[in-house]
Amino acid sequence: MPASATFRSILAEKNFARLWYGQIISSLGDRFYQFALLSVVLGIKGGLEVGKDSARVTFCAMLPGLLFAPLYGWLVDHFSRRWVMIWCDLVRVVLTLSLLYLWFQLHNFVAVFVVIFLMGALNGLFIPARQAALPQIVSVDKLIPANALISLIGVIANLLGALFAALFVSIFGAHSSFILNALGFLTSAWFIYHITADLSPQSQTAIIADKKIGFWRSSIEGWHVLRQQRELGPLVLVKSIFSLIGALGLVTILQQMVVTMDLSTVRALAESLKHLLTHIAPKPPVFDIKMLSFGLFFAAIGLGVGLGVGICGWVRKWSHSKALPFAALAALGVALIGFAQLHEYIPAVIGAVLLGIVTALILIPIEARLQNDVDDARRGRLFALCNLCTTVSFLLGLAVNLDGRILGWLGPSLLIEDVGIATVVAAALLALINASTLKSFWSARQRTSPNS
Repeated sequence: MPASATFRSILAEKNFARLWYGQIISSLGDRFYQFALLSVVLGIKGGLEVGKDSARVTFCAMLPGLLFAPLYGWLVDHFSRRWVMIWCDLVRVVLTLSLLYLWFQLHNFVAVFVVIFLMGALNGLFIPARQAALPQIVSVDKLIPANALISLIGVIANLLGALFAALFVSIFGAHSSFILNALGFLTSAWFIYHITADLSPQSQTAIIADKKIGFWRSSIEGWHVLRQQRELGPLVLVKSIFSLIGALGLVTILQQMVVTMDLSTVRALAESLKHLLTHIAPKPPVFDIKMLSFGLFFAAIGLGVGLGVGICGWVRKWSHSKALPFAALAALGVALIGFAQLHEYIPAVIGAVLLGIVTALILIPIEARLQNDVDDARRGRLFALCNLCTTVSFLLGLAVNLDGRILGWLGPSLLIEDVGIATVVAAALLALINASTLKSFWSARQRTSPNS
């Protein structure tokens, strides 16, 4: 990688650093929020139906992405992406703190689901705003390493946030975790507020012309982009398949860990941690073995994504290979087939690292290429469309487990194996259809440098 595109040089750019550090803190807070919600779910029916219950919670959080995707794209391409992100963070602060009253005082589970839905709506708006803004913050030749660093946020959040959130919730309960999450959003808003680059989507003249088209025609502009640039459609399809697999696999793996996996290693670790923390904790720590096993598993996925980030950032030529997302999708299928055979926890954690690596190799090149190939005026709507497709796929994957019948019929191991086989077949078919383009590499388009 040229010196001008090293991770260190990108972090030296103040505007990117402000976005990056703010997102790290916010994502760490997100892990506390997620594990606090998981703690609530585990408290229902003793956690025996964690796969089905977590599917319902996640379905509620993802549903706004399906309902409001056209609005997201229109907002991101018509208003300052900086202010869109700031307002998303500030409203999420209020929603997160509201759970302290709605759940811990009223114990109103319906109200909790309403908050989860609204949080999902704001998450669905924030993500395309950040994706569309990134090429305005860094130059196009730095999009691969910049997206790798953005992916590294999830790595840090999973390695540190997931593990410490699991410990924190086990020791202190869910109450304090929601407060930490609110502080994370507030910090993110503060960092984004201090970004000095102009994150307006396009010139004022272009905005006025676009308004004459009308909201609904403008909102489907992402489809026109895919029709005009036909190589991008298969990439959106790969992301959608990955999202479907993620929903099917994640919920099923959680169920496998609770029902069929030997967690004696985690119990031994919990006893060691309990002995270590007895002298410093305000009360004797009581670890939920399932919660701790989830935390370690997600941390392992985060480690794998980190390794994948390194591969994408350091092996720059192959990160621009048009074949990489298809090959990585096939590798994900093979990894799932292998994972289905595991019933011991330590090998499963090692398998989680591999799942994280292929995740990075799928998502980072796709994100960078979409940012590179789509003009700024329509980039927000393209990402809104892409997120709509992945949301629909994710919801379909969750729908399979909403009533728990298929999971109960096949069992978690067989279902994971079947998903892996289907993934390999899908990757092979997509590669065959797009075989004429897979031997080439994509390159950065020359555009006006962003403000810094």
